[in-house]
Amino acid sequence: MIKNTTICIAAATMLFGACKKEDKVTPAGEATIPYTTLSTTSNYLTTFKGFDGNSSVDFSGQTTRINMMKELDAYIKSFATAPLDAGKLKNMYANTNTPFSDAALNSATDKTIISKTAQSFSATDADAERNWFNTCFDSVATASTFAGQTASAGVAGKLGNYLVNSRGFEYGQFIQKGLMGAMMLDQICNVYLGTEKMASDNSTVVSGKNYTQLEHSWDEAYGYLTSNAVYPSKDPADPTKWLESYLGSYVRQVGAPYGDPSAVFLAFLTGRAAIVNKDINVRDLQIEAIRTALEKAVGTVAISYLNKTKTATTDAARFHALSEGIGFVYSLRYAHNAKVNKAKSDEMLNTLLGKTNGFWSLTNADLDTVRDQIASALGIDKEALVNH
Repeated sequence: MIKNTTICIAAATMLFGACKKEDKVTPAGEATIPYTTLSTTSNYLTTFKGFDGNSSVDFSGQTTRINMMKELDAYIKSFATAPLDAGKLKNMYANTNTPFSDAALNSATDKTIISKTAQSFSATDADAERNWFNTCFDSVATASTFAGQTASAGVAGKLGNYLVNSRGFEYGQFIQKGLMGAMMLDQICNVYLGTEKMASDNSTVVSGKNYTQLEHSWDEAYGYLTSNAVYPSKDPADPTKWLESYLGSYVRQVGAPYGDPSAVFLAFLTGRAAIVNKDINVRDLQIEAIRTALEKAVGTVAISYLNKTKTATTDAARFHALSEGIGFVYSLRYAHNAKVNKAKSDEMLNTLLGKTNGFWSLTNADLDTVRDQIASALGIDKEALVNH
């Protein structure tokens, strides 16, 4: 995802930053960090410390919202047990009426998913995107009332293990994958690494904390990618598994030859060190690299799901892959200066969702039309297949 040339530029700026470190004035609470000390195995939490010796990294708010999303997902997946309540889904989205089983999430009244959905959009456009998710909640709840029957063209129900509506749409996947873009990608690329947050104070430590506001904004962007100290991270209890979730998991899965998740991690490390070093040029190079990498990752995954749809041998596998792909096609609008913006994304979604019988009427030619448009817009391989 980060092109070789970008990596070379980043490496060169890291070395330049190390040579120039004597010219830097560090924020109160942190010592200068030579770029040459950073690597893909560096610990993000312990690399950045205040003079009190404690980590200056805090992305607890991001972890809270991701945990809210996990409960939302788990509830949607419980459709076989009992019909879903659209009101509860909307309450979980807005954190109202104590909808979570985890009391800590209910008490985090200042944390919601809805407020972080499409936050970089204008108020009118953001409301439209949030309403789209609320419509999806209604649709998945309605489909769940037919969970006792087998789905077919024009008939909602279960298709294999998946819940679909009468057109074959698996709204649970629209919601999950869509929020990876509308919340996580948008928050990283447009909000926390955006102009306003990146202009935050970097000269004084926030009262009662050991980080500057600019340092904290950068860390909050990182927290939407992963909560792990090293990215990506294997599960120490099972080396065949990984600890990432949501957007961070898919960026990891893209991997070679389509991208390098470790390069994304190194860009986050380098950018954070550049903030400590008050080295805005190096920081901005990392912002550009991260934005490019994440947009290409989302596009590559979208293409991969469309390709897997074409080779699936059952309607259940076909419609499940396609529903996941729909979520990523939708998410492309949240990249920074998106090459597949809202208008283009909506056009692609209309191609995929607008048939008379929904997915049952969709052809491979329709899939190829959307796939090829994404590949051309982002300059990525239209034959990409990712191991997800």
